[in-house]
Amino acid sequence: MQQLTDRVWWITEAVGAHCYLIDHPDGLVLIDPGMSLGLNRVARALHASGRSPRAVSHLLLTHYDADHAQVAAEWQRRTGAGVWLGAADAAILTGAAAIPTGFRRLMGGVLGLPELPGGLHLVEGRDEILPGIEAIPTPGHTPGHLVFTSADVVFLGDSAMVTSQGALTPLPPFLNCDPVAVQTSLAVVEDLDVAWRCAGHSAPRRR
Repeated sequence: MQQLTDRVWWITEAVGAHCYLIDHPDGLVLIDPGMSLGLNRVARALHASGRSPRAVSHLLLTHYDADHAQVAAEWQRRTGAGVWLGAADAAILTGAAAIPTGFRRLMGGVLGLPELPGGLHLVEGRDEILPGIEAIPTPGHTPGHLVFTSADVVFLGDSAMVTSQGALTPLPPFLNCDPVAVQTSLAVVEDLDVAWRCAGHSAPRRR
């Protein structure tokens, strides 16, 4: 684990996308806990830092992709944590909405779709979901993609990657479902007044 701020940690042991931890007054918050192969690795990292994995009380999912959300349902079963996910992405996991692109259908066939977690809170608009933590819709990579802010940190998921200079750049177009929405969401994220940008597939950087 790598400490970024007084309350935010990068859990480098996760498998899949980058996973982050917020030490929150309401309990431990995991953002994008990753793939099932990383469950025990993340649990051991929490233990090594003096935290109990059972103290995880909130799971924030930027989107439904397996490399970000595959293990969320198992974390929820073990801890009873509340789970936040964009409503449009939850509809894909239930089958109520179609997977939006051919590449994504292929990826879903290879990795499988994550199980829809219990304890689910659906996010449809910008909302303070926990004290000091805001969910902001940023569709484009997926229809229900979210970013989360906490104090001076934004957790970007796959809305953007962060360059070595701290600038934002979109993911390759074939990974996104709506290129126009990607650019609109990128502008939203650019305007956020934060010091740290924490992405799913590039190292966290100061702005």
